[in-house]
Amino acid sequence: MRIFSALNGLLLAGAAAAQSCSLQSNESQAVDYGYALSNFLDRFYSSVPVNQTFLSSSPNGSNPQYFTNFQGIQRQNRLGVRAVQQLGSKLSGWTPKNCSFTFPSASDADSFVQNALQLESTVAGAYIALAGYTQAPEASFLWARLAAEHTAHAYYIASQNQTVLFPTNSSSLVPAYSPGYVLSNGTGPGKLGSYFQGCVTAPPAPCGQTLFIGPLTATLGANVSASAAASSSASLSASATPSPSFARRFF
Repeated sequence: MRIFSALNGLLLAGAAAAQSCSLQSNESQAVDYGYALSNFLDRFYSSVPVNQTFLSSSPNGSNPQYFTNFQGIQRQNRLGVRAVQQLGSKLSGWTPKNCSFTFPSASDADSFVQNALQLESTVAGAYIALAGYTQAPEASFLWARLAAEHTAHAYYIASQNQTVLFPTNSSSLVPAYSPGYVLSNGTGPGKLGSYFQGCVTAPPAPCGQTLFIGPLTATLGANVSASAAASSSASLSASATPSPSFARRFF
């Protein structure tokens, strides 16, 4: 009987562990936020006619591969939206929010490309931090994958405009931006709040604590107010944000 009791206890413990690792309803805010990031970029690229005629006036517009790669970036952004939708479908009752975004103005192809670089870099950093705001492996996997995707987009765009992308005096890894910082008012590096117009809210702090983002690692600390968390995370990452030289040029 003791053996059966022990086995029953192990089965219950295993079931509880499996449940804690699956996507839970308390992560719906993180999924809303992650969806808004992808949807924002997808709609940004749809806000202007990104065709060969439009891009031809940019510095690298004469290169046929330039247009093809921008088409590919648009395609990857649509796949990102679809991926977050698939993740959200695992949450009972989840529906994607239809946000009324605004977008940075672009008078010509060159300014549009510069805007694309800043937004891709910001969204990449937002996804990096978002991976620390979930306990479900399937969610953190997607956020990490999308972070890598948008980082690749940003570095490709930057590589078409300058030669040095990895300065020898860099003191940080790729920048990461906490949700509170991303959603704060402003349009500078790491900020999308003025474009999102309050459509989504920052997901709750992981494990009931605050994730402080530094130039190399992140540290869990005592929980503080949302505004203080955003400010602290921003100040820590700002010491090395952004490290690539393309960010210093275009931001």
